[in-house]
Amino acid sequence: MSKFFYLFATAMSFLTMTSCLNSYNIEGSSDISGLDSRMMFLKAVKSNELKDVDSTEIIHGKFSFTGTVDSSRIGFLIIDNNSQPLPLVLEDGDIRVRINNSKTEWGGTPLNDKLYKFMKTLDSLTLQSRELQHEYDRAFMDGEDMAEVVKRLGQQNQMINMSLDTLFTQSISNNFDNVLGPGLFMIVTLGQMPEMSPWVVELMSKATDNFKNDPYVKRYLENANHLQNMQNGLEAPPQQPQVVQSPVPQEQQVQVQTKPLPTPPTPNELAQPAEETAKTTTDQ
Repeated sequence: MSKFFYLFATAMSFLTMTSCLNSYNIEGSSDISGLDSRMMFLKAVKSNELKDVDSTEIIHGKFSFTGTVDSSRIGFLIIDNNSQPLPLVLEDGDIRVRINNSKTEWGGTPLNDKLYKFMKTLDSLTLQSRELQHEYDRAFMDGEDMAEVVKRLGQQNQMINMSLDTLFTQSISNNFDNVLGPGLFMIVTLGQMPEMSPWVVELMSKATDNFKNDPYVKRYLENANHLQNMQNGLEAPPQQPQVVQSPVPQEQQVQVQTKPLPTPPTPNELAQPAEETAKTTTDQ
């Protein structure tokens, strides 16, 4: 009887352990012929490091990954280990990924649906910001009054940046206590000099301990506060500028930040020969 009880308890313990694992199934497809026979790598962030999880060959536009993780994690799909990564969440369920020339879509699980919605909105705002730069360049080449152009486009740029701040704070705060909160924070701050910008200050004013104790978030805050103290003369500057170490290599980081509009050319620059003026504007 005791032997039976021991075997039963062992079996139940095993079932309890396996039930805590998240079983993910990624099914991907692509209609880009150039991707056939190329390798797709799956990587995941663990303890603020990017770890190799699995790899597979893309065959006839299809690829798939199946596995388990002890808790939901931010992951990345990378083609041939040198393409811009596609962020996703390794969580329990079936995850669908479709890659084509016009756009990339993924979803099928709760956190991946949220991540896709976030990235889609972010892409839209980033494209709007790039279009402002194009408008600036066209206006300059057409000889428009650049003071008026900068005033008009600057207002639009400010609205875009306000929309970005709202997107960041709302999306991250809604996911403070799951892996997506720190994951989104990492995506939007990758490769930047850490700073306590207004949206970060607002976010941290209501952040939970779980979010603040995430390794990446914690390191970012430490560096941002250190740099702020240096600017205020409270700490000595380090020999090298501090940048938060990202688990994603710099050449594979997702660039999401907009840039301020360039300033209009000065009268001296406008007086330069056309070729030099164009070069000066391009360099700004």
